[in-house]
Amino acid sequence: MVMLVPSLLSVQVALPREVQTANGPLRTALLKLAVAGPIPVGLRALAGDGCADLQYHGLEDQSVCVYPAEHYVWWREYLQLDAVGLPYGSFGENFTVAGQVEQSAYVGDRYRIGSAIVEITKPRRPCSTLNKVWGESQMVAQMGRRSLTGWYLRVLQVGTVQAGDLCELLERQLDAPNICDAWREMDRGTTS
Repeated sequence: MVMLVPSLLSVQVALPREVQTANGPLRTALLKLAVAGPIPVGLRALAGDGCADLQYHGLEDQSVCVYPAEHYVWWREYLQLDAVGLPYGSFGENFTVAGQVEQSAYVGDRYRIGSAIVEITKPRRPCSTLNKVWGESQMVAQMGRRSLTGWYLRVLQVGTVQAGDLCELLERQLDAPNICDAWREMDRGTTS
C-alpha cells in the first residue's frame, strides 16, 4: 500500500478585524489571508495570527487549524463560488493541506512541517461564525454532518513553515481514532 505524504498547500493568518455580514458588522479573524514565504510558528499561533474569541480559540491544544484542500471542491459547488470567492483560508484554517483528510489524520499523529514539530489534538468544532460570515445558515450543520471539520495542531517544537512543505509523519499511535471518528464521538457527546 502506497501512503501519500501530505503537503502544506497554503499558509494563512489574520488578526481580528470587523467584517460586514448580512446581519451587520462582526469582529472576527476567521477569514485568513495567504502568506508568501516562511512564517514562524509559535506555541500558541503563527506569527501575525490572532483570535477574536479567546474563550474558545487560541488555546495551546489548538494553536494551528488545519483544513483539507480536497473539501474546497465540494464547498465551492455548495456555495456557488469560485476559487476567488472562496480562497484557501476561508474556513479559518492556518494550514490548507493536500493529500490528507479527516479519515487519514489521527489524534496524536506527530509531524515535522518545515522546522516545526506538531501534533494533531482533536477535530475542529465548527462555530456559528462560519454561518454569519458566509451568510449560509446550514454551513456549520453541513460541515458536521459530512465530517468536513478539519483539525487542530499543538506545537511541540517551534519553527518555521511555508507553503510547499511536506508533512513528514514522525509518530502514530496504533489505537488512536482518526479525526472523522473522533468528531462523531465528540458530536454525539454534545447532542445526547
